[in-house]
Amino acid sequence: MLEVRNVCKSYRGRQVLAPVSFTLKAGECLGLAGANGSGKSTLLRLMAQVQPPDSGQILFQGRDTAGDKAFLRRRQGCVPQEDALAEELTVRQQLRLWQAACGLRGPLPEEPIRLCGLGELMKSPIRGLSGGTRRRVSIAMALLPRPGILLMDEATVGLDESYRQSLLRWMEAFLRNGGRAVWCSHRTEELERLCTRCMRLEDGNARWGC
Repeated sequence: MLEVRNVCKSYRGRQVLAPVSFTLKAGECLGLAGANGSGKSTLLRLMAQVQPPDSGQILFQGRDTAGDKAFLRRRQGCVPQEDALAEELTVRQQLRLWQAACGLRGPLPEEPIRLCGLGELMKSPIRGLSGGTRRRVSIAMALLPRPGILLMDEATVGLDESYRQSLLRWMEAFLRNGGRAVWCSHRTEELERLCTRCMRLEDGNARWGC
């Protein structure tokens, strides 16, 4: 079980995320809704350990995950709101770099490359890719280690409809097979389709229901 316990965050004395708590069991997907600036991305950054919380804990199977790089890179995948890609690399080099950071060896797994339609783009420089294609690279990176937990921050923004639907179908299968996810989206139909529960953030305060 993944547990977020009383997590808080403030910037320059202003609280942007009040105490938030929830659990994720196998097969569950938590939907995150709310206006821009409500704290959704902040919560996901704290879960991905891009930033530390001011207080609170994130536990996996009862163990605090703070600083646990093996957990972050092998068990948990994250698609951030803003793609974090190296402009000077090709698609293949970017994926290889992340594969190595996850402590994995061998050929790149075919499933994320096929799902994201990157097969013919492996030699393409990141700097020349469109926004939607960059998004597909970010999604492939998150799926490379075959994680059991996914943090998806507006993952479908910029995707062509065919890729969006492919990703949603993949997510449905991922959850059926016991995966866990936090799905942040402004699209109500995505939240209704994927999520077992939904949390709305308003000025950092959480309430259940979208």
